[in-house]
Amino acid sequence: MAKTAVIFRSEYGSTKRYATYIGEKLQADIFTTEEAKDISSYETIVFGGGIYASGLNGSDWLKKNQEALLHKKLILFTCGISDPQDEKNVENILNGVKKSLGEELMSHAKIFFFRGAMDYKRLKLTHKGMMKVLYEMIKRKKERTTEEEGILQTQKTPMDFVDVSQGEALISYVKE
Repeated sequence: MAKTAVIFRSEYGSTKRYATYIGEKLQADIFTTEEAKDISSYETIVFGGGIYASGLNGSDWLKKNQEALLHKKLILFTCGISDPQDEKNVENILNGVKKSLGEELMSHAKIFFFRGAMDYKRLKLTHKGMMKVLYEMIKRKKERTTEEEGILQTQKTPMDFVDVSQGEALISYVKE
C-alpha cells in the first residue's frame, strides 16, 4: 500500500479521535497540522478538520501545501455536529469547504463527512459566541428541524455523536 499520512486539526478532540482511528487502521503516520512539515515522501494524504461557521478548520494548512497535495491522492474528512445523513447538511458543508479551499483542491479531493461532539462548557470564547448567535436564531423559529432541536440541547447537555467506525468507508477508499 502507498505510504500514507493522516494529518488533522482538532480543537476539542472529535477530529483527533477519527484521525487516530483511521491512521491506526491504515498503519499510517499521524500528524497534527503543526507537526506536518514535509509531506514529500507520502503518496496519500488523509486530512481531517472540524467544521466551524461552515469553514474547514485547517484549511490554511491545505492551501499552504496545495501544490504538493495536487500531486497526491488526497482524502478529506470533516467533523461537525450536523448529521451527514441529511443531504441539505452535506450541501451546506460542501459549500463552506469550497469557500475555504477553492475549486482546484475541492475537485482533486475525495471528501467524507463525520459527526463530532459538542460540549458548550468546553468551547472557546469565539466558538461560544458563534453558537450563541446560532442558538438565538434557532430559538426564534416557529418550526424547527430535529437537528435544530438537537443543537439547542447542546447548550445544556453535552452531545457526542462520534462513531469512529464511520471511518471504515474512508479506509476502504484509501486501500483501493
